[in-house]
Amino acid sequence: MNYLSVAKKMQLEWKLTSKALPREARVPGLYRSRMYPFCFPLEYAAYNLFHEIRDDAMATFDRLRIVWHGAALPGLPTNHTCSSQICCVNALFPFRHRPEALADFLRPHFPELKHMLPVEEDAFVAFEWQGDINYLGEESHVGADRIRGAGSTSIDAAVCYEANDGRKVFCLIEWKYTESYAAQYKRFRSDGSDRVDSYREIFYGPFTPFNLEAVPRIEYLLYEPIYQLARQQLLASRILEVGIPDVDAVIVVHVAVSANRQLRAVTSPHFRPIARDLYELWPKLLLMPDEFKYIPTEELFRHVSTDRHPELEPWERYMRSRYSFLR
Repeated sequence: MNYLSVAKKMQLEWKLTSKALPREARVPGLYRSRMYPFCFPLEYAAYNLFHEIRDDAMATFDRLRIVWHGAALPGLPTNHTCSSQICCVNALFPFRHRPEALADFLRPHFPELKHMLPVEEDAFVAFEWQGDINYLGEESHVGADRIRGAGSTSIDAAVCYEANDGRKVFCLIEWKYTESYAAQYKRFRSDGSDRVDSYREIFYGPFTPFNLEAVPRIEYLLYEPIYQLARQQLLASRILEVGIPDVDAVIVVHVAVSANRQLRAVTSPHFRPIARDLYELWPKLLLMPDEFKYIPTEELFRHVSTDRHPELEPWERYMRSRYSFLR
């Protein structure tokens, strides 16, 4: 049984038993032309979000023109309960204007963290972050303008902190939940365009984050989720090269459920002799291994304490109830 099947059962149990949901939201919902018991009815998709952040999160996504992945109705999030984006927003949105709580949440994994710095709109967490410039020179595949969350590289969440030594550190957070990927070569898009064209110059350039002895050809990276990781790592290097934002270090952070072993399979055949686990492999491909960090989702929540931040108690109960692997 793959982890997605496990998660569907977990979410269905929560959906049927949670006291936070109205009876009408418990029935099966339509998702991509089929009815599923673990999905909300389309008109109740907002209940996919923790009730204390629901209105603010939807208003923020609307104001910043951020795409809800898999959404069927305008202005509403997806109705699929196993969505990684939903999990990410539920987990991090409550910290958007709580820098001290966010620092306490992250510090066990970033012990040098002194205090948080705002990312956008005086907020301390940004979702589907792209930045104000097109760092990777990507062409949008959903229209003339870049859209956060669709058509070009977007980061699930971004945070920034000042370290004890005064350095400013920017974190690009990729949030994984139920994903798994086939070993499929992804060089050419459906329209025939070559994905390598956008990234070749950066990959082989003087600011490449990759050890070109370990990765002599960019084509070796064109297998998901390695391709995603490669773009995120190239983005991190470009932020430092361009200097916007003005930071001293950029770290790509992957948060993923440790029980989802399918996600961690090394899909590129070129790297299987090096490692069989994606998160064991990735630092070996980088010139600076500390520019990448993997945090198991349950480890991120292991140190949550609401003693200093009692206002977060309802959020913590919600997260541990809904995502039972956090208990």
